[in-house]
Amino acid sequence: MCAPSLTDGVVVLDGYVLADVEALVAGEDEEHARRFGWFPARSTEETGRAAIERWQEQWRTDGSTRAFAVRENATGTFIGGCEIRISEAGVATMSYWIFAFARRRGYATRAVALACDYAVARLEIKLIELHIAADNTASRGVARHAGFYQDPGPARHGELAADEVLYSRRFR
Repeated sequence: MCAPSLTDGVVVLDGYVLADVEALVAGEDEEHARRFGWFPARSTEETGRAAIERWQEQWRTDGSTRAFAVRENATGTFIGGCEIRISEAGVATMSYWIFAFARRRGYATRAVALACDYAVARLEIKLIELHIAADNTASRGVARHAGFYQDPGPARHGELAADEVLYSRRFR
């Protein structure tokens, strides 16, 4: 199986390709590295290639992770990513990011909505959780705009870090 191509006319979610490595590494900024836990280290072509190969393998083997590249529909420009991690029957966690040059244009909210639609229709997910740093107001706004609500917890998958807030969305 390979990643499907999903679009809402503004963004496209599809699979990562090795041609994305250079843009993946170049687009990472301090905010991205800090939020995903590897700052002060930064991604390299080697780690970017390894990540893309791992995400491709997950699609091929029907693994527990579904990683999508987010692209601007009009230009095909690679602008970010969205990842669904299936934890148990009907439950998943999700993360998302947009490169600095494309932030604050609604792309993340659109990508999350498309990924949710896919998760419900194709993976039979009933609940998606987001673990978001409490001070990440942009990501918390994306969550709210995509229909998630702040959940008092506890998280059904994984542990919340002391500085994280749980957002959830249930699907029928």
